[in-house]
Amino acid sequence: MSEISPYILNAVQTPTPLRTVYKSVERGNTTEDELIDNTDLTSDLLNQGLTGLRAVGLIGRQEPDYYTVELPWHTGDSELDFRLGVLHNLATDAEKADWGKQSVVLLNYQYLLQEERQAFKSNDGALYERINRWQRDRGYAPRSQQGEIDLNEPKFVNWSRLVDFLGLVHKASGRTHTVYPQPELIAESIRLAANDVGNGTRLTISDYVDWLWENLLLVELTADSNVPATLSRVLFELVRDEQIRIVESGDAAVVGLNGVPRRSGIDKDANSIEVLQ
Repeated sequence: MSEISPYILNAVQTPTPLRTVYKSVERGNTTEDELIDNTDLTSDLLNQGLTGLRAVGLIGRQEPDYYTVELPWHTGDSELDFRLGVLHNLATDAEKADWGKQSVVLLNYQYLLQEERQAFKSNDGALYERINRWQRDRGYAPRSQQGEIDLNEPKFVNWSRLVDFLGLVHKASGRTHTVYPQPELIAESIRLAANDVGNGTRLTISDYVDWLWENLLLVELTADSNVPATLSRVLFELVRDEQIRIVESGDAAVVGLNGVPRRSGIDKDANSIEVLQ
């Protein structure tokens, strides 16, 4: 981890300009003056957008011009493409052997998934202190020139806004957020994974979870080899909407879905996901 690179939870308090600035640079507005004229953003919001995009590796700079880095996938939905691109860059930088500085975004979320938290408050000091200790135990200790960076309330509030923008949580009311990734994001990730490590329409649940870790989210099966409840609930919704089926196929190990009831479209000894649309 570079100590001089910006720490995204300090750099980005308002995440909306990230996509605005990316699209403007992509349209050919490559200097700060051009970006201010084209986006009507204040200098502070423009700086947040530029700094945040550089932190996640979606723009670069060759003085005096900025340039965009190509998004990894083009699904036909430009907003979804952008969210997937940010998550992909964060995931590829989140290596256990040497955590990237911005790994905090996905590590915070991984903790909530592992603990099967359905909701949290962005000012819950006991929670972000537990997350901070858990990250240190895993070897993640981001640094600035002043030393190690710890989670605190402003950083956790900024993180909450960022993951809301990325479609991983939903603001319920006040400081309370529900932990629930957008179904369309998960549905697209299944299609991408099926094409990458499956046969195009089907892949094992274990392979899908591994693909998520490598490409989008730090997700692991639980100790009893089940899908965490938060992700299971989204898979249940996609089954209900007839976008996927959870099926038994081949001789892969059975993988259960935590926290969801039985229903048609979910086989009793399921081990795979089948894409229907």
